[in-house]
Amino acid sequence: MYTVSPRAGDLFYVRMLLLNVRGPTSFEALQTVDGVVHPSAKAACMALGLLQRDDHWRRCLAEAVQSRMPRALRHLLAVILIWGEPEDGSDLWCSFAEDLSEDLRFHHRDLSTEEITDLALRELQSMLISMGGRSLPEYGLPAASVTPQDGPMQFDTVEQALITEARLPMLTDEQKAVYESVTQNLVDGTSGLHFLDAPAGTGKTFLLEVLLAFVRSRGEVALAVAASGIAATLLPGGQTAHSTFKIPIRAIRSSKDVCAVGAQSKQAAVFRTVRLIVWDEISMTNRKDLEAVDRCLRDVRKQDVPFGGVVFVCAGDFRQLLPVVVHGTRANSVMACVSRSPLWKFFRRHRLTRNIRLLSSSDSATYLRYTELLKQIGSGTIEQDAEEKVSLPAEIIISAEAPLNDLINFVYPSFEASVERDGYFASRAILAPYNDSVDAINETCLGMFPGSLREYRSIDSVADEDAATHFPPELLNQLDAPNFPIHLLRLKVGMPVVLLRNINPPRLCNGTRLIILAMGENVLRCKIAAGQFTEDAILLPRIPLIPSNADLPVSFKRLQFPVKPSFCLTIHKSQGQSLDTVGIDLSVGCFTHGQLYTALSRAKNAANVRVRIPGTRTRNVVFPEVLTED
Repeated sequence: MYTVSPRAGDLFYVRMLLLNVRGPTSFEALQTVDGVVHPSAKAACMALGLLQRDDHWRRCLAEAVQSRMPRALRHLLAVILIWGEPEDGSDLWCSFAEDLSEDLRFHHRDLSTEEITDLALRELQSMLISMGGRSLPEYGLPAASVTPQDGPMQFDTVEQALITEARLPMLTDEQKAVYESVTQNLVDGTSGLHFLDAPAGTGKTFLLEVLLAFVRSRGEVALAVAASGIAATLLPGGQTAHSTFKIPIRAIRSSKDVCAVGAQSKQAAVFRTVRLIVWDEISMTNRKDLEAVDRCLRDVRKQDVPFGGVVFVCAGDFRQLLPVVVHGTRANSVMACVSRSPLWKFFRRHRLTRNIRLLSSSDSATYLRYTELLKQIGSGTIEQDAEEKVSLPAEIIISAEAPLNDLINFVYPSFEASVERDGYFASRAILAPYNDSVDAINETCLGMFPGSLREYRSIDSVADEDAATHFPPELLNQLDAPNFPIHLLRLKVGMPVVLLRNINPPRLCNGTRLIILAMGENVLRCKIAAGQFTEDAILLPRIPLIPSNADLPVSFKRLQFPVKPSFCLTIHKSQGQSLDTVGIDLSVGCFTHGQLYTALSRAKNAANVRVRIPGTRTRNVVFPEVLTED
């Protein structure tokens, strides 16, 4: 079928209908949707959800009002203002002001209508600030009487002191040595750079929490950041490093990249007072990002010493996944590691070796065997053949010749609705190295999952009308990119999904697992499946997203829910998570450093791991040069 420019008007919309309506016998049939004959082809396209309506955000809020969740509704409006950039934010506020403040009227019956409205505006402004948004008037809304402070999360000093006091006796000798070394810098008022080499399960997060609590108990500022959103949720007050330091997001990094932190900004004021910075999963971080943060802190703090004299604690494990370098070679991946940065020589290295996670979940014999297996796989010392293939214990293997359902049933014994089922999605997952494998397993699980299926088709468009002639909607629908919502999203109530964007870190970040509670035309009602915000209810709208993948033939915008099914995750997406039960599908083997080690080390219990592989051997990729010079 010939392509048509959007400038062609009705002809463009007729063509769109012909591609999406099956077997029309007349123009009237073509423009009929759910028994209603629409006056134009454009109106019929809108009714089918092929075009974004002018009143899309109003319809979204009107649908969400039915949930009777005012606080979640305020959060939804904040998401719409930041991500949707509606033309008239004031109209949305005026239309739904009563619904947005319904809970405040109930809890503050002694306040006037104006005071209730101001409370709602103040909370909305706080939400916007926490998401990195602008002030209310910049979105066309009335200003709140008091502007919330934009700064690090506040912690009660007494509570933090109690946490420190309670956890200090629980530290192992290795952890205690690290604690004393770091706190010596903090007490003396000196700078210090520390790297915590912590294999999976050795109590790294617990130790970092104690260090953060120590600083906060003294009334000082401690920032907790991580390379990924999931890792950030595990630390109190944690955020991604990119959001905290405003690190530029680029496919190709430069040694001249600078953090977008102005000298007079509120974030700069925080950096001048910060006493401790904790950076988790540093091994996943590109060295250029670490160097950009160093330049930023030196400049803001006016101290020409590494990181401006801040006590800096990095934690990670170079046996796990390295920074992703698009189309990079092995040499590119190695050179992107922070251990190749000129700054690395200033870091004092500490090691944690005792696997507390497995010790607390297994008998001693199983613990020792599995710990030794992980150590050998991570270091690359396990015996392997010319194809880099290694043998795994027979008790954890499921043959790739066996049905995929064997692996699915091991991880998820039942998909029937129950309290236990929701727990499965918080503590269990299937992992695979490739996105194609993940998508296939998710589709299989979705077919086994009970309930009615609902399909959501994205609305895809290009900004340049000339380009639209060469890239019609049906072609855009076929384009895909990593960590980007798909065109045809198939969902059921009760199933798990994973968030694909940092909406409101650390509560809602890239990698947060959600469970769908209800599905509307424009809003999903979900609850958070795991982490410190477990069971929190949220309302999630479709939002416009533009892929950052430079390999795509054209830049386009996709309006879609920023989620995808998460029965199965990529191994990269799982880094930083601890799971009770892990199934690993390696019918197509690992392809880069640390994947096998990362997947196997997600388990809390060695007995609750199964690996689906052809035969008894699978590929283990290790770059020894990263481990010998880190």
